[in-house]
Amino acid sequence: MLFSDKIKQLRISSGKRQKDLAKAIGVDVPAYSRYEHGERRPKREQVQRLARIFKTDPDELIAMWLADEAYDRIAHDKMATRAATMLLDMLNNKTPQESKIEKVDQESVSPITRDLVKRLGKSLMPHLEQGDAATVMQRIEDESIDCIVTTPPYWRRRSQGTESITATTAEDFINELLLTMAQAHRVLKPQGSLWLNMGDDTTDGFVQGIPWRVVLAMLSKQGWHLVNEVVWNKTTTSPQGSHDHLRKVHEFMFHLVKDDEFYYNDEELRRTCALILRNDDTGRRKSPRVKKQYLQPDNVQGVVPGDVWTISVQRSGIAHYCVAPDVLYRLPIVATCPRNGIVLDPYCGTGTACRIAYELNRRSIGIDINPDYIKHARSSIEQKPLSLF
Repeated sequence: MLFSDKIKQLRISSGKRQKDLAKAIGVDVPAYSRYEHGERRPKREQVQRLARIFKTDPDELIAMWLADEAYDRIAHDKMATRAATMLLDMLNNKTPQESKIEKVDQESVSPITRDLVKRLGKSLMPHLEQGDAATVMQRIEDESIDCIVTTPPYWRRRSQGTESITATTAEDFINELLLTMAQAHRVLKPQGSLWLNMGDDTTDGFVQGIPWRVVLAMLSKQGWHLVNEVVWNKTTTSPQGSHDHLRKVHEFMFHLVKDDEFYYNDEELRRTCALILRNDDTGRRKSPRVKKQYLQPDNVQGVVPGDVWTISVQRSGIAHYCVAPDVLYRLPIVATCPRNGIVLDPYCGTGTACRIAYELNRRSIGIDINPDYIKHARSSIEQKPLSLF
């Protein structure tokens, strides 16, 4: 069955009119009618909305939508059958020869059990898992996470020996990271948010643009929406000896969502920003002599913060190049994770996001492939009074 036939069947069985569905996904009736006739295809996020309206499996409907696009491109070509075989081989990361030699018995493969959120329960103590991010995330239930905040490994800039992404080229690095982002899209609630902190890399004197290449692929291929690109002004960085380009002192924090009706607590964000200005990152009142400020919104009266965050780099005594400052994670969590919600960090490192979620009365799941980081994260999160903010 083609995608166009499927949505028509679902509409009829649900008793809904084309007019109702067109309004629900933000198009006019003629446009929706063309979807059912196979003349045009909706956007990925519109397919997801339809799945929720029809109360059907979104993964199945999106898979059918993708298959419909592939079918439309090759169906009338004499090489269609051969092309379809090659496509299947590429999706399985096999050469045509390998696919002839190695056949997997699908009945012998155990289905993935998705129960991590169920196992987390109501406990505020973070659930930490050691393993590859994209693999472990397959065990998280669909649309069960409120907020994802994470800093993936930096390409070619971390060498601790056990990294989640070991790609040798920028293209392979981007593709591996996109696998995790696809899982993030699946597990995030419709009203949820993803905050993705990424630094760039300079190769042979030229900036690679990796953060933007990743995000643009997420927008065009996975159905994400970009709410903000935040510039993290790190104020201090390691000395750089180049004489032909500027010293890099910033990274990006991208705020992405999957639906236009996402949760956002503007009041809590403003209040937290004002507290950070008056206090240090532990919530203690600053001495009048202390000059350092972690964030500089327009003023302390609660004006909406800008998209340039001046946050000092947080030092660490362990071999970890990416220790996210507390404030960099605290602001996204208070803004986009409701109280008692669930925070996920698929590259949790030493557990900053999970520790802050715990302090803010949010549940959390952290994943990292490095067992030493998981051990450190567990030891750093203790039963203690919750943060005042």
